[in-house]
Amino acid sequence: MQAGETKLQPMLEGTKQYLVPLFQRPYSWESKEWKILWADLVELCEASDPRPHFMGSIVTMP
Repeated sequence: MQAGETKLQPMLEGTKQYLVPLFQRPYSWESKEWKILWADLVELCEASDPRPHFMGSIVTMP
C-alpha cells in the first residue's frame, strides 16, 4: 500500500477506474450530508482565492 496526497479533480477527471477494497466499511451518508459536502466544494471552486480542503482518507485500488 502506498499513501500520498492528491487533488480530487484529477481523480474525477482521469481515465482510471478505482475500486474500494472489500475490507472498507460501507459508506452511509444520506442526502443531507452529500448536500453539505457539495455546497462546500462549489464554494471552494467559485472562490477567487482557492484554498485546500481536507477530504479525509480515501482508500482505493487502481
